[in-house]
Amino acid sequence: MKVLLAETAGFCKGVRLAMNKVLEHSEQSSRTIYTDGPLIHNPQTIEILERRGVKVLSDEDRLKLNDTVFIRTHGISPQRRKEIQSFGVTVCDATCPDVAKIQGLIRRHRRAEYMVVIVGDRNHAEVIGLAGYAGDQGHVIITAEEVATLPDAEKVCVVAQSTLETSVYFRVGEAIQKRYSNVEVLDTICPSTYRRQDEIRQLSKAADAVVVVGGRNSANTRQLVHISEGNGKPTFHVETAEELDENSLRQYHTVAVTAGASTPNWILMEVVDRLKEIEPQSASPVFRLVKQIGRFLVKSNIFVAFGSAMLCFANARLMGINPGWLPYEVTFCYILSVHLMSHFTHQGAFALAKSPGGSNQASESKFYLWLAVVSAAIALLLAGTQGPGSFMIMTLLLFLGLLYHIDIPYLRLPLGGKKLPLRLIPASKDLFMGIGWAFVTVFFPFQLKGLSFITPAFFLTFTATFLLVTIRSLFFDVRDIQEDQIVGRETLPTIIGTKGTMILIISLTSLYALVMSVGAALGWLTSFGKLMLLLTAYICFYVYLYHRRIIRRETPVEVLGNTQFVLAGVLAFLYD
Repeated sequence: MKVLLAETAGFCKGVRLAMNKVLEHSEQSSRTIYTDGPLIHNPQTIEILERRGVKVLSDEDRLKLNDTVFIRTHGISPQRRKEIQSFGVTVCDATCPDVAKIQGLIRRHRRAEYMVVIVGDRNHAEVIGLAGYAGDQGHVIITAEEVATLPDAEKVCVVAQSTLETSVYFRVGEAIQKRYSNVEVLDTICPSTYRRQDEIRQLSKAADAVVVVGGRNSANTRQLVHISEGNGKPTFHVETAEELDENSLRQYHTVAVTAGASTPNWILMEVVDRLKEIEPQSASPVFRLVKQIGRFLVKSNIFVAFGSAMLCFANARLMGINPGWLPYEVTFCYILSVHLMSHFTHQGAFALAKSPGGSNQASESKFYLWLAVVSAAIALLLAGTQGPGSFMIMTLLLFLGLLYHIDIPYLRLPLGGKKLPLRLIPASKDLFMGIGWAFVTVFFPFQLKGLSFITPAFFLTFTATFLLVTIRSLFFDVRDIQEDQIVGRETLPTIIGTKGTMILIISLTSLYALVMSVGAALGWLTSFGKLMLLLTAYICFYVYLYHRRIIRRETPVEVLGNTQFVLAGVLAFLYD
């Protein structure tokens, strides 16, 4: 199925700022943090925040002195703010800047004795807060017909709920201007809402159907649904990928996808990936089979394991040795095993607030778990055929990989006043993955040939492999930054930001190019090092695609990141 993804889909600026504020505060505090109402209108995100100690304030909660209460993105009334402050708590404002701007406009016009008309849903949290600023001079309406019920006034100020559909505001504003002579209709619909609504109007014209992703309690998400339905397109409103009606969607060839301002990126991408897996009824059986095989190879980590074997072959050519097929087979099995283990611990830590996948998902998980165990056993057996030394090295590598993913209390390391498992140490995954790959694709072939490790060829190839794998790992971390922030997993992108990480990736790529160039020029590496410089161009290529939002989904990002290792092997074959 062809999917047209809206560029404006997902978190808006206000939601992103609010999430960052709350997440940063939760990292620094061991006490429960409260939000006055749901921080954003997305049930899955709210559930995950609760697991991190961020709780929606309820009537049963008894606030204590110095507790922290965050004002939600929708804002609150001045009266409600005073009520919260009366408990002696610390109030942190996460009100969307666009909503705060509307509050300021209402306050200013109220002081100038304007009658304030708020166009929006009178039961929506944002409108309730705005009405508090307008006081007895404020009136809330939602239709042009309600204008006739408004009292007479000399001066009228009109504002809109920031997520209101633009066409609704235009009609109501026009009716008010016809009735009153002195009217100021202020442009208060946020720019993100404008762009989101305009884009779905255009995008739906090129699609057979539309999928809108977001909470059912989200006003801006419901507006997107209403706009799409108004264009006469079959529209599906889902909160998660599990809610997709695959049987109904199968009849469409092209589907447009957008999301509300409170929809996290990972939920959006899960929906897109699931849609990509749905084959239209017109698709040929051969095409379906090829796509299913491709997905299986990526999801099972067989593709990345194959890439590691190809990289091992390329490294042997760089160092000018021919260790035979055994190192490539061992590398394939080892990488397959540790990456499957990494996948299970990552999913367990993330624990998305989504419905269970049922018996099929359970069977799939068991299959991958057995695949991890069997591949580890084969790696040990193959290494054992080369003697006790090779067997012990492989045993140690597998043990360290397992140790990294298992939380053993007495092995936790102190950091920032806390004792953390090794896998939760910031950037530890990138470091250990790079070292693990370098050992199995460089050290192991050298050990089998009985060569000395104190050589420029070994050092440069080990360093180059570490750099390549770290670049790939950081690239995936950038893709996963939003989910890592929400679950509290610290990676380099969550610490130094996406821009900082991209600069680091380019810097490491440049360093890799320097290692290859110097090594080949000085004769420490074979002339194949010059050919391996093509990998730097490939890395810049897929980073550019991501930066331009040409690729964003999980599977394409993973395929592009792992293809660099396959490309290294292909170049080695061409070199031979």
